[in-house]
Amino acid sequence: MNTVASNKISGIIMNDIFGINGIRIFRNRSVLSPQYLPEQLVGREEQVKDVVSLIRPVLHHGEPINALISGNKGTGKTTVVRFVLKQLTGTIEKEGINVVPVFINCRKISTTSKIILEILNRVSPETEIPKTGLSMGKYYRALWKALNEKRTTIIVVFDEIEALKNHSILYDLSHAGENMSIEDDIFVGIIGITDDMFFSGRIDQNIVSSLQHRNIVYPPYSRVQIEQILNSRSSIAFEEDILDKEVVPLCAELSGEEHDPGKALRFLERAGDIADTSNAEKVTENHVILANEEMGENYLVSSLENLPIHSKLVLLSIIKLTRELNDKITTGQIEMLYRNFCDQIGTNPLGRTSVSGIVSEFDMKGIISAPVRSMGRYGKTRLISMRKNPHKIENMLYSDYRLKEL
Repeated sequence: MNTVASNKISGIIMNDIFGINGIRIFRNRSVLSPQYLPEQLVGREEQVKDVVSLIRPVLHHGEPINALISGNKGTGKTTVVRFVLKQLTGTIEKEGINVVPVFINCRKISTTSKIILEILNRVSPETEIPKTGLSMGKYYRALWKALNEKRTTIIVVFDEIEALKNHSILYDLSHAGENMSIEDDIFVGIIGITDDMFFSGRIDQNIVSSLQHRNIVYPPYSRVQIEQILNSRSSIAFEEDILDKEVVPLCAELSGEEHDPGKALRFLERAGDIADTSNAEKVTENHVILANEEMGENYLVSSLENLPIHSKLVLLSIIKLTRELNDKITTGQIEMLYRNFCDQIGTNPLGRTSVSGIVSEFDMKGIISAPVRSMGRYGKTRLISMRKNPHKIENMLYSDYRLKEL
């Protein structure tokens, strides 16, 4: 059999099916991943100092400072804390300090018993304890015993703390010393991270008081900072001179009003993919435009995750009414259902003008259509209908624990 012929299938040369002999676009695309932790953080120098100040006391056998870090999604909260914990790990190993940082993603580990087991595994991996079947008191006693025997201070980070099943663990951990569960020179530090700016107002105020925490709010990145982040990552991710000069500014622009670096990085990576699969010599502005067209609706839906609770309630009202009535609806109908939802979750409703303003915002974003129509002697009204996929948006809204029962 002819070797060349046998290596061809539908015109593809089998020994170069991945195009490894062509132009290389990517050098190390892992740096575009959300999990990548850079050596330096752009635009978050002050925030790094804040987190360091919380933890620094443990380096001198002191008590860490509890804190709640809040801010919109994409403001670098988790990245900053992970960055500081990485530096802390290097320092305590070098100095021989007995401190163990424990990072808990509350979306993945949300029950008290599982969190205690995770902490226990980090502090004393050789300790054997059943994963189920014990009282909560026995789990706590096993943890206190391990901390005392190992003479270990812990820094527990609760990422997405709003997803905790039971907030009482915050009280129990913060009171371990006062209750004499652990020795005087052993401490438990707590750092909570949340997108919910009002989280501390939604939980038992006795728990909030027990934390004696510092509130830290992260501002959004600026457009300039987004470009700096993209330039820093792209210099490692892509081959030299492979990006046209318009690519980074356009990706930064597409990060939206919230200036989310994760969103900008995903546009940049997808543009690189499109250029790579089309055997282009460079990543160009057109590749970014194609990436935006392909990913636009998905990002529109995901961006709604950061909406204030009242905006989510108004949007959910629109989705439910347009589905139930199978027709265009009015602002008055939306307001009635919205007020009902507010009653169900125990929050005070906004006034009619504010609700109308939220409807206008959704219209401007292209999520709904809300043209004003004359009703003759009855005046004018908006006739509202959905433009975007209501099923996707509704699923996103129900990912908010406050809306699950509506």
